[in-house]
Amino acid sequence: MEQKAPLTASKLPLWTLATAFFAVLIFVFPQLGVQLVYDRAAIIHGEIWRLFSGNFVHFSLAHLCYNLAAWFITGSIIELRGYRFFPALCLLSSIIIGMIIFMLAPELNLYAGLSGIVSSAVTYLCLHGIGEKGIWRWLCSGMLAGLIAKTVIEMVTGSSMMLLMSEENFVPVPLSHLAGIVTAFIFFVFLRMSSYFRHYSR
Repeated sequence: MEQKAPLTASKLPLWTLATAFFAVLIFVFPQLGVQLVYDRAAIIHGEIWRLFSGNFVHFSLAHLCYNLAAWFITGSIIELRGYRFFPALCLLSSIIIGMIIFMLAPELNLYAGLSGIVSSAVTYLCLHGIGEKGIWRWLCSGMLAGLIAKTVIEMVTGSSMMLLMSEENFVPVPLSHLAGIVTAFIFFVFLRMSSYFRHYSR
């Protein structure tokens, strides 16, 4: 069984902070964002890194703040509770999200935003929490059900909750959220199966 690190007040969520800093840095230097944003035409011409890096680019301050707020809360809880392999999940999610969008949304020329990775992180947090005891278990169950329901509604309506918080001309990409959720499920199951087989092969 995978062990959880003890929760300590002195521990900093370094991965969460580093990722947020990277996203802010890209936003502060727009020319950097131009080179990193998901651009389908550029990817076709060989700039493959955009499949990954586009997740960390944001088109507006509201877009950045909305995603960073969710990222800080989720990532900090994951790291402070000691759930392992979080950086690996984020890196894997960022690649898969880009690939899924490229393959299944050929009409999408530009894409940016951390929301797909945030969806993956929330799913990962909830899957861990569901396996624990007490009110945390039920809270995580509710959050996961809410996230899945939100994503389904977004895909059916083509709208996003962010539109209620901003007057910007924002086009949601719920496919990225779905890709993040599915990636986290598969990653979590893989880790649990690996732990199970290691335990019983001793």
